Amino acid sequence: MTSDMLTIYPRLAARWGWRMVLVSVLFWTLLWPVGTIWLLASLVIRRRAIDKSPDARTERRVERFLSWYPADWRARYGAEFSQLLRDTIGDGHGGVRLTLNVMREANAARVASTGGTAAAVCWSLCWIPLFPQGIVPLVVKLAGTPSRSWFLALYLPASYQWLVIAVMVGIGLTMLTTAVRITAMRTSE
Repeated sequence: MTSDMLTIYPRLAARWGWRMVLVSVLFWTLLWPVGTIWLLASLVIRRRAIDKSPDARTERRVERFLSWYPADWRARYGAEFSQLLRDTIGDGHGGVRLTLNVMREANAARVASTGGTAAAVCWSLCWIPLFPQGIVPLVVKLAGTPSRSWFLALYLPASYQWLVIAVMVGIGLTMLTTAVRITAMRTSE
C-alpha cells in the first residue's frame, strides 16, 4: 500500500521517501489498537445501557420479529401477532423453533405482498423469450431460412442453436406459469 501511495503522490515520495513507510507503520501500530479499544468500549457502554429485564428482552424480540413482516401485514395483524408472541415466549416456548417459524412465515408474507408485482412482470415479459426468441427461431430453423434477423439462437454455432431455442421457450413458459399461478393465488384470497 505504501509503495502505491508513493507512486500516486510523487511529491510526497520526493519529500518523505522511504521515511513514509516508518510513519505509516507507526500510525497503524498505534492507532489500530486505539480504534479497536474505542469500538469495544462503545459496544460495552451500549450493552450496559440496554434494559436486561425479561419483559424488556421479550419486547425487543417481539419488535424484531414484527420488523421481518411487510408494513401492510403489520398494520393488519401486528397487535394480535405481537400478543401471541408475548404469550408464547412467556410460556417458555420461545426457542429456535419459534424463530424459524416466524422467519418462514415472514418470508411467505413478503412473497405474498410482492406477488402482484411479480405477476405483473411475468405477464408483461413472458412473451419476449417465448415467441420472438423461442418459437419464431424454431420456425425459421425448421423452414431453413438463411435470415438470422435479431434471433439470439441463430447467431450461435449450429450445435447450440436448438439448446438456446429450448431454453428460451422454457424461460417463457416458466414465466407464464408463474404469472398464472400467482394470479390464481391472489384471486382465491
